[in-house]
Formats: sequence, structure tokens, C-alpha cells
Amino acid sequence: MSEQKGPQPRPAPGPVGWLFILAGRIVGLVTGALLLRLVVELLGLYFCWPQDSAQHIFQVGAQEHTELALRLQPHPAGKEMLVQLENALEGVLYLRQQIHLFFLKDLLDTLAYTLTSSLLRLVWLVAILPLLCLCILTGLVDGLVQRDLRRFGTGLESTFIHRYTRRIGSSVATTLLRFWLAQPFCLPATLILLPAATGFGAIIWAVACSFKRWL
Repeated sequence: MSEQKGPQPRPAPGPVGWLFILAGRIVGLVTGALLLRLVVELLGLYFCWPQDSAQHIFQVGAQEHTELALRLQPHPAGKEMLVQLENALEGVLYLRQQIHLFFLKDLLDTLAYTLTSSLLRLVWLVAILPLLCLCILTGLVDGLVQRDLRRFGTGLESTFIHRYTRRIGSSVATTLLRFWLAQPFCLPATLILLPAATGFGAIIWAVACSFKRWL
């Protein structure tokens, strides 16, 4: 009688596989947040600000556009980003003007203005990406240095702290990103994204500092 072999464990993905997995998760997170934003805007259209109709989201987008244009002026690629953004916004609004369904006017306006506002917030994420990478690199390097100092100083290691910090940190980061993309008001992006980037760097520091295996 031949022995039954159990299910073979799947091999761990390589660096390229991890990049594809990370890209898929980011795309899924952004897509889910945009759909949630649309649902929130539609609920607000009929229950929270029916007297403003789609003008509410239009005003939010206008305020966000003004803030973004002001903040991107000193950016090295700010002018090019603004040009591409303007082209994308004009394309969305032009497509909306080509659809003439009067009984769905508020719905289509809300959809178009939500897409334009979401594009503005995605540009914010792209613009702040260098700062986020700097915070991650700083936290990683300093965390690994602290880890080596602890090891050479016969300090105690805790796998629980590493796993708990990594789990809580990823949950907080995804929740904060989803909240900022889905919330229907004009909140100052710098007051949210700058502390978020610094906090994410601190999470990377805590994870690298308590890392126990391989390195």
C-alpha cells in the first residue's frame, strides 16, 4: 500500500512575485477606496446635502485642486504633473458632457466629480512618494542598527513584538489610506499625509528593530 503524501507547501514568491503581490494589493486598496467614496457621495447626495446636489463634491474638488497646485509649485516635476492632471480632469469632464441623460444628471455629475477629486488625491500620493521612501529607508537603516546594537549587547529579542508591530502597522496604514481616499470632505492633505509618512517610517523602524531571523 503506497503512502499518501500530504499537500506540498507552496514555494515562497521571489522578489518579482512580491512586487506583483504588492502592486495588486495597492490597486485593490485604491479601487475599493474609490468605490467606497462613490457610495459615500451618493448617500450624502440623497440624505446629507440634498440641497447642494453635486455641487458639494464639485466644491471639494475645487478646494483640493487649489491646494495641490499651490503645493506642487516648488516640486521639481510639479509643472509636468499639473499639466498631466489638467489633461486627465478635462478628459473626465468632457466625457461627462457627452452623456445626455437628464434623469441621471445628479448621478453622473457625482460620478464625474468624484473621479476628478480622486485623481487629485492620487496625485497627492505620487507627489509624497519620495518623502515616504525617505522615511522608510531611514526607519529601516536605524532599526537594523538598533537591532545589531541589541544583539551585540546581549539584549533580549521578542518575536511577539515584531509580529504584533507588523500586523498593527499594516492595518493602521491601510485603514488611514482608505479613510483619506474615501472621506467626502476637503481635509488638508499635508496634515494627514506628512504625519502618516512619519508614522509609517516609525513602524518600519520598530519592525526592523525587532527583526530576529536571517539578517
